Amino acid sequence: MGLVRILLPLPRAAAKWAPEKGGPLLGAALSYCVTPSWAGLPPPSPARRLAWAEEAVEVYRSTADAEGLSRALALRAHALLLSGRYEDACTAAIAVPEASWALTAFAEDVRAQALAGVGRAEEAVSVAQGCVEAYRRLSAPDRRDRVLGSLPGALRTYGMLLAAVGRSEESVAVYEECAALLAAMSLRELAHVELVRRQVLAELVGVLRVLGRYGDALGVGPEAREALRGPLAWSVPEIVLPLRVRLLIDLARCHTATGDPAEARACAVAAVAEARKPHGAGELASALDCLAELRDS
Repeated sequence: MGLVRILLPLPRAAAKWAPEKGGPLLGAALSYCVTPSWAGLPPPSPARRLAWAEEAVEVYRSTADAEGLSRALALRAHALLLSGRYEDACTAAIAVPEASWALTAFAEDVRAQALAGVGRAEEAVSVAQGCVEAYRRLSAPDRRDRVLGSLPGALRTYGMLLAAVGRSEESVAVYEECAALLAAMSLRELAHVELVRRQVLAELVGVLRVLGRYGDALGVGPEAREALRGPLAWSVPEIVLPLRVRLLIDLARCHTATGDPAEARACAVAAVAEARKPHGAGELASALDCLAELRDS
């Protein structure tokens, strides 16, 4: 993917001097650059993704490639989501024309997350449920569609939203189904959903804690902590680091509930240390509150 980014001037020149053939080539190159990358590869910034996606949409509008345009529009909606422009992402996702089942499901997953981002979680739950059902109907999406989204990714979104609206028992069931699917995947298949695996494990611990299933949460804890280390931690620290802080806070509270204050304090201290790093700053107040509670108890 990095090579394609470097060589973008070539298809841009081709599109300028021979639009009929160069246009589709440039559109495909831009879409490739915006497509979610393999785990471990540092992704481009949301702003750059959005710029490429906007350019791809404009390029495809001048061609007869309806499928390419649909794909570019879906990738634009995803780039808006990553940029935190949730209202725009929701509108863009709705505007994606029906193409393949996989592309439609991907757009719906983006829409569900965007709805959650603007505080419409109840509405987002039904969209996420429909997205899961759409992925279940997919037998074997081709390689091009497989990198866009997947059933585990849709299940993670659905589980997260169920937890957000207080349907914790259902959320745990969805997360556990997702974890089982991920555990059965090959290393090649996991390469496209490594971030999903980390999110599912960390978020499952949190929902189990909310339900008071402290022993079950602590049982998942070691695997979740291990999953949040490694190459992905430095390639997307803005996602992984807050997850790690929240996980440590959840584990601290679980250890407190099961009568292990020493381990609870160790987790809380680690949470504060992680939250003091640049990408963890948003969770610092929660980590400090957790540590203060342990000191007062």
